[in-house]
Formats: sequence, structure tokens, C-alpha cells
Amino acid sequence: MDNGKSTVWTTALLQKALSVLMTLTFIPITAEATIQSVSVNVSRDYENASGYTYAEITVHGVVVRADGSEGRYSVPAVIIYPVHGRGKGVGVVDWLNSAFYHFFPPTTEFGTFQFTLLATGSYLFEEGYTYVSIQWNKAVTEIFGPAVPPDGQPHNPLIYGSIDRSSDAWEILLDAARLLKNPGAYPGNDSPAPVATVLSSGYSQGAGAQLELLAEGLDPARVYDGHLIQMIGLACWKREDVAPHFGFFGDCGPLPTNGDHAPVIMLAAETDMLVFHPAVLGFGKSAFFTRNPANPNWRQYEMAGVSHLPEPILPLGVPNQNTADARPIFRAAFDNLARWAQGSAAPAALYFEGSVDATGAFIPTTDADGHFAGGVRLPHVESEVHGLVAGAPLGHHTPLNPLGLNPFHPFVFLSGTFTRFSDDELLSRYPSRADYVQRVKRAANDLAARRYITQEDRKALIAAAGHEPLPAGISRN
Repeated sequence: MDNGKSTVWTTALLQKALSVLMTLTFIPITAEATIQSVSVNVSRDYENASGYTYAEITVHGVVVRADGSEGRYSVPAVIIYPVHGRGKGVGVVDWLNSAFYHFFPPTTEFGTFQFTLLATGSYLFEEGYTYVSIQWNKAVTEIFGPAVPPDGQPHNPLIYGSIDRSSDAWEILLDAARLLKNPGAYPGNDSPAPVATVLSSGYSQGAGAQLELLAEGLDPARVYDGHLIQMIGLACWKREDVAPHFGFFGDCGPLPTNGDHAPVIMLAAETDMLVFHPAVLGFGKSAFFTRNPANPNWRQYEMAGVSHLPEPILPLGVPNQNTADARPIFRAAFDNLARWAQGSAAPAALYFEGSVDATGAFIPTTDADGHFAGGVRLPHVESEVHGLVAGAPLGHHTPLNPLGLNPFHPFVFLSGTFTRFSDDELLSRYPSRADYVQRVKRAANDLAARRYITQEDRKALIAAAGHEPLPAGISRN
């Protein structure tokens, strides 16, 4: 791999994305909120996890703002909760991602993403978590209105509602955590059991909202007990009462540095080290600036070979989308954060190797295959364990996809690419399947021993290596 050429290519992609987005500046507003009632619209056994109930609900609340004014909201949510005492006493609030509606016309209702579920599958429910995803974005409720049309057609249960002011979002998101801790407003005899620990979970747009909450100190009472912030640089999602978008990404205030907040785990992809830069987007800084290494309550894990939107999390149907499966890291991060919120510290931060230039752009050190060196290294990239080669890459993963530039499609641009090695290259790397499996096993065992992946994912990665399609010339033994 010609790393110099790769750097020039990446820079060219970033420059072509210049001026696509514009800087917005906002003033944060603090407030307090109260849930008045909860309506259950749909309730059934959850088809993806035994012993769980799935419900579509509407949360009705009042916001008393810092300026003395009062607002009301009525927003949809999906809650998935364990029954028969199966819960572990930990809840997750998925900060619903609706960035689709900030980039594309609302020609579909299905432009919201519950990334927590996309990035973990059924794992949270296997482990006894309670889950809720709630609509907080006035831009969406203004598009679709307060109520589902009574037309008998399928509708997205997370888009119809009403929010008085865009900045009421913060209290809506805090109220979701309050509801999990005290579900007294939930009607009926089959309401969810209260949980003692609630984690926030945001991906990209939602992660920007989490950073804003932390930078502006919008949860002083620590309603949330931990924050899992995913796939973002140093960019905050701002609120503003100006149609049609009612806010967008902007520069963050200073992040907390003294640890006087709930524990934070950040997951960053290679993409997030590159695109968040004023010269590219007009705002923000790369994920290099969210590392916060002096803060004892902050961990950042940077994922080698992973793009912002890899295919296993959000398949876009584009050719050669980045195939790196980062979900094992996400699953372990939830468990590590839950334990940390209850007193057991998370594993050490893992950063990419590299530096920033005079403009703040991250300049990565790359390995022999062109992936970022350092960070959390799943078996799809090469690493070293106790002096032995670990990891068994099958090709090259990139953080950006040029197919997303003309016409500009932000999701495709951030989806990265995968180019498989030739059969000759694979034959030269792996003389036998046993050798390939052994290298995967070394990487998986090391990651699980240090708690960057779970033991279940360790076993799954090793088992999958035994069935990975390899060139016919690679021997079995």
C-alpha cells in the first residue's frame, strides 16, 4: 500500500466535501421537566427476545424552562423491557438518530435509526437490559405532525408528536431516563420494573447531542449514570427554534476535564478522525480532540479499519461498502460502562498512532496494509500479541467512500470501502486455514482478556474463522 498516495486521496475526498454543511451557533438553555402521563399504543411479546415486552408509547410532559416559561411535549417512544424478574437493573436510552431528515426530503417515514439496536443486535436483551428510544427532534415532529394518520397503513412509531421548543429536547431525553428509573407514570399492571442505572447511547447525530449535554452541563443532577458516545468527532448537536431544521452540528464548548460527571466511553472510527474539521464541514474538530486523557471518568476506544457507517451496522446497498464488523466492541462497551457506573473502572483507552498538524487535522500512522496503526484491533486488521502476529485481514478497509461525492450523499461518503486481497495475496499470507484461524484466535483471545470484546464474541469470531471462504489453494491443515 502506498501510504503517501492514500493520504493524498483521503485529503482530496475531504476537500471535495468542503462547504456542504454550514456552521450554526446556539446558546444552551437549561430547564426542568415532569412526565405527566404515558399512553401505551401497542404492547406485545417481543419477537426478538424471549421474556421481553415490546411497547410503542407516547410520553406526555411539561418543561419549566430557565426563563420561567413553560412548554409541553407529547412524543413517541419504543420501550423493550424484561418481564418475570429477568432484568439486570440497567436501562439504556437510545438517543434516536433522525439526521436523514436534515439531508434528504421527507419522502419516507422510515428515516429514523435506532443505532443502539443496529450495533448490538439482540445482545442487550440476552443480558437483561431495559431499552427505550424516544423522539426528541422538533425537526421531525414538525414534518409529520402530532398524530399517526388513521388510514390503516404502516407508520413509523417514532415520528409523530409535538415539541414546543427545540431546546426542550434535553429535558425530553432526561425524562426518558427518569421514566426508566421510576416508571410510575406507566399505566397497567405489566409496566416495566424500575432500574437503578441508566446509560445514554448516541450514534453520530445522537452522539453530538450527548457531547452538548456534557459540554454545557445539562445533566447536573446526574439523571444518567453513564454515557456511551459513538461515531463522532468534537462536534455538538445544537438546538435552535428556526425552521426547518431547528438546529444542527456546531462547535462544542470545552469538555469536562475533572471527572465530575457520569462515566463516559467514546467509540470512534477512522472516519471520525478525519471528517470533523473546520476546513471540511465548517465546524468541529476530529476525534483526536475528544480523547480527554487527563479526565479519569473518560475512555476513548478508536477502532482500526472501521468506517463511520460500516455495512454490518447499516447496509446501504452500495458496492464495496466497508465490511468491518465493529459490533463486538459496541456490545462490550455497554457492559464495561454499566460496570463502571456501578464502581468497576472500564479498560484503558486505546488510541490510534499519529498526530495533528497546525490546522488540527489528524495525520494517522498507518500499518503495512494502510489501516490506521494502534487503537482497538479486531481480527480484520493485523496486530501483535506477545510477539506473535495476530489478526488476519482479508483486504483493505477505508474510512471514506468517493461514491458519496457526486452527487453528495453523506451516508455513502461516510460508509467507507472494502477491497479484498487477491487470491495470490491471501495464499502468501495464510498457507493453511489452521494458520488463518490461529491468527484470528490470538487477536480475539487478547481482546477478550482485556475486556474490549465479550467472551461470547471471542468464541463467535473464532468459530466464524473456521468457515470463512478462502482461496482453494489454502490447505485445511
